[in-house]
Amino acid sequence: MMRVLQGVCALLVAHVVADHKDFLAQPGKIADQTFLQRQIDLYKLYTHVTEPLYDKELKTIADTWDLEKNIQKFENVTALKVFFDLKEYNMLLPRSVPFNILEPRHQWEAVTLFNVLYSAKDYTTFYKTAVYFRELINEGLFIYVLSVAILHYPETQGIIIPPIYEVFPSYFHNAEIMNIAQRINSHGKRYVKQYPQTYLWEDNVVIKWNTTIWPYVENYAPVSYYLNDYALNALYYNYHLTYPFWMSGKQGPLSKFKRGEMLYFASKQFVTRYYLERLSNGLDEISDINLKFVVEGYSSGLVHYNGVPFPDRPNFFYLYQPKLIKYVEKVKLLERRIRDAIEIGYFVNQKGEKIDLRTPEAIDVLGKAIEGNVDSPNIYYYGSVITAWKNLLGNSAATKYNYWHDQVPLVRPSALELYQTTLRDPAFYMIWKRVLDLITLWQSYLPVYKPEELAFSTLKIQKVEVDKLVTYFEHTYLNVTSALPMNEFESKVKADEFSVLVQRPQLNHKKFKVRVYVKSEVPKTVVVKFFLAPKYDSKGFEIPLHENTQNFFQFDQFVYELPQGETVIQRDSDADKVFKVDKWTSGYDIYRKAYNALHGNGQFVIDNNNFFDGFPRRLLIPKGRVGGMPFQFLVYIHEFHAPATPYGTGVNPENTYGIGTGANRMTSYPLRFPLDRPLHEWQIKRLTNFWLQEVQITHKTTPDIIVPNSMFA
Repeated sequence: MMRVLQGVCALLVAHVVADHKDFLAQPGKIADQTFLQRQIDLYKLYTHVTEPLYDKELKTIADTWDLEKNIQKFENVTALKVFFDLKEYNMLLPRSVPFNILEPRHQWEAVTLFNVLYSAKDYTTFYKTAVYFRELINEGLFIYVLSVAILHYPETQGIIIPPIYEVFPSYFHNAEIMNIAQRINSHGKRYVKQYPQTYLWEDNVVIKWNTTIWPYVENYAPVSYYLNDYALNALYYNYHLTYPFWMSGKQGPLSKFKRGEMLYFASKQFVTRYYLERLSNGLDEISDINLKFVVEGYSSGLVHYNGVPFPDRPNFFYLYQPKLIKYVEKVKLLERRIRDAIEIGYFVNQKGEKIDLRTPEAIDVLGKAIEGNVDSPNIYYYGSVITAWKNLLGNSAATKYNYWHDQVPLVRPSALELYQTTLRDPAFYMIWKRVLDLITLWQSYLPVYKPEELAFSTLKIQKVEVDKLVTYFEHTYLNVTSALPMNEFESKVKADEFSVLVQRPQLNHKKFKVRVYVKSEVPKTVVVKFFLAPKYDSKGFEIPLHENTQNFFQFDQFVYELPQGETVIQRDSDADKVFKVDKWTSGYDIYRKAYNALHGNGQFVIDNNNFFDGFPRRLLIPKGRVGGMPFQFLVYIHEFHAPATPYGTGVNPENTYGIGTGANRMTSYPLRFPLDRPLHEWQIKRLTNFWLQEVQITHKTTPDIIVPNSMFA
């Protein structure tokens, strides 16, 4: 995840530490009455979504809004007619069953409903239709469609969507925790004494997180804290909502977006970051997978919101069994087609035309083909390798033979198949490691960068200083109240008597600074990049640079106005306000602030501090080890070249910061540049704009350091 800063510096002495101001961040906009009302109205649709509408105004809209009488208020009449048929023949996905966007029939219904909402000619029509859907369609399907629609519909730009871990907490906390929460909700605070892991905190009931010691999970891993991290999994879900694979990037809200290249970059970031965490915990390499068996199983301990448990994958999972043969064959077929195209040097589209793969820009089309999105050169031929692997390793195949009215499949998705839980399963990283090998094969046909392509002759990095890097665990508190049924009194007052929170540990790090001492012959606008990689592999051998290129995690990138002479570029770990996020504001807090502002009590500022697909700042660096662990820290500076589409342009840019458009790139360079191809020592040996040095990351137990109070996430 990237970020841009502009430094303002004055050459006062021989060395100058430059102050910074946000380069991309735009000043906050004070929300008007219209925005505030929309924020409040749409938030209400996310609360207690598995229950009926208790709000009389919403209930009236749901009962009286007639889509057929208002068909002229929609652009996409075809989508409306399809919906009418689904409703008439009782073919909508029923409520209280799991929804899976990777299931083709579920996906078709979701796209239909999105097209209905998105084609509303005005906000009033959009809102009333959303309320109508809230009472009628499947809960999981509704939340998914509404969220994608809010992100892309012109008149709802900037509306803050409640975090998914508040809407459906069962995807983030195991069955025991959700069961305790349900019982306490039913019997009240007096029931707290029955459970040793619960306690009262002001007006809240708190349940202590226990996944790391839960005896019912067979294959507990030392990195469970990372795999189960709520913010990391919510980020992946948010990323999908922003750029759904079924939404075309050729027109509409995703116009000009290089989605294939972005998929590669984001997936590479997730895999390399996980690898750093594995090494920090003394684990071996990410497992290679084959089409015979998978050594590492997975048991999530999760249940769907209707109480149905997630499928498990046992250790030494044998793939050549009758129920899986067709999935194995599909994976083999799709991988072979992608590999053949890479080796031959071109894709063949649906018209039989050849698409050249021997150019650096081809990463975009390669990424589209691997994901299997609607912009793939030939989705019917190349399919989706990623989805095929998820279907195979999720072990949910045995549940795909039940149907509602003999037409609508009732599925039991695995953690691997849902975007909000997929990062929990180690198989996600195994799959992407294998897929990234295909991209590495493609890269092998490109020439390595010449030293002159990487050089910046007028600049010299003199030295780099990095503060001591220290990580620790702290507590956070997640609200699960929205998943707990309201009693008769609560439904009348439309408010919960008390909140139920889950206390859980999360990785964090102490703030640190990086100081880069540079000398420039001329004033220049430059891009500064920081990368982090392991120094040693899991066997203790030092990794050569050309092999380690694949393991670098890009944890910062910013634009800097460099003056002539000697300068110290100082960068704080908490400086990024655009592409990283400290925490997403809870839905209730957003509602409360919007409600107060609407009634003249304070202001509601629309800014980028709640950046929807920002990387969790506290996961910027891996855990490291007690006593210290060596890593390679790389600094690279190159000249700034603006992207073709200026950042933040598009629909309502002051609210969206380019989300959902092609306007979210910092430069015109390839993502991960210059590590988007293998880098050898001989290429950078004489370059003055590269700096590589060792840093130590030390993990401390919480009592050893001063930890700030951690309140609601």
